[in-house]
Amino acid sequence: MSDTENEIKIEVKPLKEDEVFDKKPKPKRQLTEKQKEALAEGRRKAKAKRQAKIEEEAKAAAVKQIKKEQKDLEKANKIAAKEKETKKKKLSQQEQAREKVKTFEKQRKVKKYNDVKAEVMSKLSSVAEFDCMEKILSNISEDDILDDKKLKNKLGSYISSVKNYAKKGAK
Repeated sequence: MSDTENEIKIEVKPLKEDEVFDKKPKPKRQLTEKQKEALAEGRRKAKAKRQAKIEEEAKAAAVKQIKKEQKDLEKANKIAAKEKETKKKKLSQQEQAREKVKTFEKQRKVKKYNDVKAEVMSKLSSVAEFDCMEKILSNISEDDILDDKKLKNKLGSYISSVKNYAKKGAK
């Protein structure tokens, strides 16, 4: 067996173009009425399933949105409550600070009055004058000291009564 004997022979046949290109298309498949009804029923069912799925997704999204809004509302309420609480604390702190300032102011006025009183009392020359002045000034209360108008009026009336007494005593 030689190499030339084992050669494969390929035979080329000429193509018939008319047979290849003149094929007629297959006719459309004709469905029976029963098949058409079954197909329409299947399409209706599929459409209903799709519609139900869309509605379910919309409902789930709406529920999710409502829950989110409720959470946001709860957060806002918590934040508002915290802000209200901090405002209350700040106001109470401010009130305490005001009370401290008022207390210091009262103490300052009382101290100033006592200093002036001590200075006046130290300038008196006799024990009788001292006792008389002590008796007059002891009638002035802390409320009188804190209200400048009341203090001026009381001191003015005491001074005028002392002047009148001095005039009567000098005659």
